[in-house]
Amino acid sequence: MHRILKIASIKLPFIIEVYSLLFRIWIRFSFRFREENSTISVINTHSQGGGAAKVALEIIRGSQYSDRMHFFVNENSLSSKNIYEIERTKPTRLIRWFQEMERIGGWLDFSFISPLNLLKDKHFQKSNIVHLHNLHGYYFSYAILPSLLKNKKVIWTLHDEQLITGHCSCTLSCDLWKKGCGNCPKLDTYPSIKIDTTEKMLVYKTHLLNKINPIIVCPSNWLAERVKVAYPFLKTVKMIPNGVDTSVFKPMDKKTIRSKLGLSEDAFILLFAAELATKNPFKGGEIIENLIEKSTFENCYFVTIGGETIKKSESHIPFGYISDQEKMAELYAASDLMLYPTRADNLPLVVLEAMSCGLPVIASSIGGIPEIINDSENGFLVSDYVSPVLFEEILMKYRNFTELEKQILSEKARNTILNKFSLAKMRTTYDDLYTKCFSKSF
Repeated sequence: MHRILKIASIKLPFIIEVYSLLFRIWIRFSFRFREENSTISVINTHSQGGGAAKVALEIIRGSQYSDRMHFFVNENSLSSKNIYEIERTKPTRLIRWFQEMERIGGWLDFSFISPLNLLKDKHFQKSNIVHLHNLHGYYFSYAILPSLLKNKKVIWTLHDEQLITGHCSCTLSCDLWKKGCGNCPKLDTYPSIKIDTTEKMLVYKTHLLNKINPIIVCPSNWLAERVKVAYPFLKTVKMIPNGVDTSVFKPMDKKTIRSKLGLSEDAFILLFAAELATKNPFKGGEIIENLIEKSTFENCYFVTIGGETIKKSESHIPFGYISDQEKMAELYAASDLMLYPTRADNLPLVVLEAMSCGLPVIASSIGGIPEIINDSENGFLVSDYVSPVLFEEILMKYRNFTELEKQILSEKARNTILNKFSLAKMRTTYDDLYTKCFSKSF
């Protein structure tokens, strides 16, 4: 039996494709299909938490099609209409067989077929367009997509590099994806795998994209160009930048906000924000910890946001996870500089939000960040982002700025967001894309 499983595991994606097709046929006979009614189904891992969820929600809430949009997620933490948790499939003998084949074959997430239940959902049945966001997160099998998306126009917004790699969500300094992956040196990078199937995974993704022919949307030119290198056969790869609400994230009177938050009026405050705060392995938290421990700046305080972090100290004020946008905006506005020594990013919302509040950012010159920050004009870029010394040098440089120079830097940061990265601009661009899809212009 184990030998049979081992042989079958090699073809697991295609076995699940066949199963998905049979499931779809069964649905057609068992449920009454509704007439198409120009609706949009949106799919993401979560309804809240992380940039992908925030972008998806902001598009839905402000779209001209919002009353016809339905948001399907693996985990829902919001009590809002038109947000639905995907029905879980019971662990039948067949599902357990798929799980064992996945374990033996090293296939990432391929046994997670619960999203096939969307075929039974009346809202999903009526949708002309399916807008995919993050599918990784241990809930979604790529192999179900051909059956799930049949006869639907597909838009897929990429928030990281997972689609172009054999498994990982960010390549860091690895270029193996350009050669088709294989011999992966970082199997433990999220989402981790135990067996090196990266070459097979990338071959299957190529097969999949040929089948579903999605419109790929990337928030940065940096990621769009990488997608074109990985999949030159794709017909449409668009760039639509992330946007932030400039009416919420806006400059405020620093003295007033600091008084409200209980922060020193005359202190030099540095801010760092990331999920898991300084314990996030991709956001350079060790640089922040190093600066906090060794800082010699007079009257300087570090504010960290995002949950797990190092312990509070005399110069460190940690905040937990903050979901309230107004509170985040106040912390941005109360700070003097934001530090963002990230090792992997696309077009980070925290940088956009900070700059929208007039807060200059010192950030790593990677991913799409140079598309936001022009070095020394509206912020600062650090090329060697693993060096605390370079961040310290820029901090010293900024502290020696005149008040006028600081004001000009702040205004340019704000204007960059108003002109290029506003929420209104992002929503309008997506609405134009939806309209073209409805009219079959694509």
